[in-house]
Amino acid sequence: MNSTQKKKRLQEIHNVFPRWSAVLLLTGFFVGSVILPMLPSSGWQVHAAPHQAAAPGDVVISEFRTTGPGGGYDEFVELFNRTNETIPIGNWQIKKSSGCGGASATPLVTIDAGVSLAPGQYYLIGKKPEYTGTVDQEYTSSSSIADDGGVALLDDVGAIIDQAGMCSTTAYLEGDPLAPLSGSSDRSYQRGDNGCTDTDDNNADFVLQTPADPQNSNDTPVRCLRVVNVTSTVDDVPPALPYVQDNLIPITIEFSSNVNVTDFPTLLLETGATDRTATYSSGSGSDTLTFDYTVQNGDVSADLDYVSTNSLSLNGGSIIGAVGDADLTLPSPGTPGSLGDNKDIVIDNQEAPSTDSFIRYDISEDTIADEITNANTLEFRATFSEPVINVDTSDFSVTGTTASVSSVVSVNSSVYEVTVSGGDLAALNGTVGLDLSGGQDITDAVGTNLPNGEPIIDETYIVDNIAPIVTINQASEQADPASATPVNFEIISPEEIDVSTFTVDDITQSASGTVSNSFITWSITDSGDHKTFTLSAERVAENGTLIPSIDGSNVMDLAGNPIIVVAGLDDTVTFNDNIFPTVTVNQASGQGDPTSALPIDFAVVFSEPIISSIFTTSDITQSGSATGITWSITNSGDDQNFTLSATSVTGTGTLIPSIAANRVTDIIGNDNLASTSTDNTVSYTKPPTSNPGPAATKTPTSFPHQAVVLNEVLPRAGSDWNEDGAIDVDDEFIEIINRGVTSVNLNGWKLDDEKNGGSDTYTLPNVTLNSGERIAIFGFITHISLSDGGDTVRLLKSNGQVADTVTYTVVKGADQSWCRLPEIGFWNPKCFPTPNEENTAIRNFSARTAELVVSTCLVPDTVPDEILNVECGTLGLGIWDADYWEGLADADRPVWLTGRSKWATWFR
Repeated sequence: MNSTQKKKRLQEIHNVFPRWSAVLLLTGFFVGSVILPMLPSSGWQVHAAPHQAAAPGDVVISEFRTTGPGGGYDEFVELFNRTNETIPIGNWQIKKSSGCGGASATPLVTIDAGVSLAPGQYYLIGKKPEYTGTVDQEYTSSSSIADDGGVALLDDVGAIIDQAGMCSTTAYLEGDPLAPLSGSSDRSYQRGDNGCTDTDDNNADFVLQTPADPQNSNDTPVRCLRVVNVTSTVDDVPPALPYVQDNLIPITIEFSSNVNVTDFPTLLLETGATDRTATYSSGSGSDTLTFDYTVQNGDVSADLDYVSTNSLSLNGGSIIGAVGDADLTLPSPGTPGSLGDNKDIVIDNQEAPSTDSFIRYDISEDTIADEITNANTLEFRATFSEPVINVDTSDFSVTGTTASVSSVVSVNSSVYEVTVSGGDLAALNGTVGLDLSGGQDITDAVGTNLPNGEPIIDETYIVDNIAPIVTINQASEQADPASATPVNFEIISPEEIDVSTFTVDDITQSASGTVSNSFITWSITDSGDHKTFTLSAERVAENGTLIPSIDGSNVMDLAGNPIIVVAGLDDTVTFNDNIFPTVTVNQASGQGDPTSALPIDFAVVFSEPIISSIFTTSDITQSGSATGITWSITNSGDDQNFTLSATSVTGTGTLIPSIAANRVTDIIGNDNLASTSTDNTVSYTKPPTSNPGPAATKTPTSFPHQAVVLNEVLPRAGSDWNEDGAIDVDDEFIEIINRGVTSVNLNGWKLDDEKNGGSDTYTLPNVTLNSGERIAIFGFITHISLSDGGDTVRLLKSNGQVADTVTYTVVKGADQSWCRLPEIGFWNPKCFPTPNEENTAIRNFSARTAELVVSTCLVPDTVPDEILNVECGTLGLGIWDADYWEGLADADRPVWLTGRSKWATWFR
């Protein structure tokens, strides 16, 4: 039922029951003989709605892959109709986004005209000829989906219906991205619950499917178990009277197939100030469940509906069908299939409505408006205690202006936006408010009149169209002429200034000021009342007159009026700096004396800022007995306070630094006076030399200070550790563990196998490791090549700092990992691979490698071709053949071997 019909029906309630009361309820004769003949004789007809365009999520990408056994072009995209309606998808398109970048303008495929998907039906698009399965439609262009790209389904007008991505910055993506697919394994990403799961988060909706399981339109449709309709068995109002306290209203929820219920799921209803729940009562085993709602004191609704699409809650129970858990998503309130659209149920609290508030509101920004304004249009939000009708411009009046209410727009049945415009607003200076008009005819849904009167919250606007006149004068204590900074001025406004618009960028020297503006550094200090400010010239690099001005076009009052700036009675200060800067040199605070430790620090303090670039160590004079001193100077940042440090001293004795006159200048150019001191002497002695005695046994640190560290590295796999059906470099892994007591987010951390070389660094995903948690990252994800000849693995923090590093030596056998054993201990080169599990020592190392069987020979990535027969012979995966490498006599070794070890050969 559309909004016009509903308004008509609510008006009929008002006409038929202007003041219904207990008398009408108790007088059956009156109801039967008077009221009923007044109702329309033709009844209320419900017409089927026209076919609606598919909404996002109606048809989804239910399974896809970007690479497979056939190579990088072995791709497919599977579509699925989640709804219970047939959806035409003719002329829809599949598009891709190029890697982590933007969308491609050219579609991968345009679906043939006339194609439709029945409820639960699949549709398969494949990249031919690389994809060898049976497809409904193929794309044969040279384009393909990048492993770190995205894919989207667009309808015939170009609207995105669904999308999935494998990079956080790719154009086609919902929520968090999936990890890129790589390699030649037969696997794919499949949407959960046979394609029914859709939370608008790719990482949550899809799971890795091994082997891939694509389906096409010839496969048996599998409908999603979902809500298809919400209604009630009670009568509409009218012809029924409005429902009041203690009335029972059964609400039925129809699913697409039969469901079984445990415990007591609930449905949250919109019932005014307090939302109420309807509780499950019956229907388990069928496709329709009944929820009972009893009207409570204070409940009110002009058209009863649930709160939102997620108002159906399991409440600790379950709703399950043959295909699994039911999708509890409801039709949007007020749309086809919702309770509000199917039924006209009026709840009356048997009280007169009231006006809750008139508040200032910025409709375009959807937020509270500022009290002070110079706007020519004012907007209010009027809120009532319950749903009301008959609300229009004639129901309101405006105070403080000749302007009037120009529009009233409903936000919902109890909240309205009221716009005031025209009249004298453009030039007004005063307070403007909103009232109910004396002739207002607003009523609640059953015809009870809204009483006149002011709401408890009754906000007004202060309209200000007058620009403030701002003056600038010398500060009261400012010397004139001045020989030192700061030079202070006072800025006074008759009203508050919007301080966010007032910055030093708005300050300039007036044309009559003789000091160049580029030679002045200004600062502004607010007194706190936003009316009085101190403007200070903190630095002045030449002598002359200071006459500051303000660019009033940028500085506003609170209403938004630009200020008008006028000169004060005395807005000029003459600056004449002829004072020579003084300087002191003393021991720095905390400096030991005597001392044998370096550096030795002194505090150098000038009486005013100097040109720091000309202050160098050559300006320091050492008059003490210490020799071979290397000095350094550190500026505190204010060009006035410095730290002088002796970083190296070759000969013991006293350090007595000083600065001669005329070595540096202030900003104006005045030379410094010779330094003075109260204590600028420090005695330096050589550190004592101790007898080292017997060499101590070095105890390595059992664990780095960082909480997150490397925990295990497998550079050579002999088993299918990633469970993709193949044993290859993709099974190599690097494991990270959090040994700290708090969680650590790894967003932006990196893995690398060699500083400034080796493989490209791998950036870890946005994942949080809780205390004690570990994560193993396989080679097919990192693409880091772990060399069989030894390598270094580094874990880098997001700021580039090295968090941990491990260097392993030559690999002697497959499934030999390097790990911390125990996990709070040292690195051990004889570990058995345990990705994502606690580390353990290898079990019978040689026997383990001898029993491994693989479909192809795993040749070490550093072994020369001449020994291929050894690596792929009867020893299988035995990378290290001790008899061959170390047991043969010199004459029996291949000529290219020049040493007795495998390491020496590989290094050459």
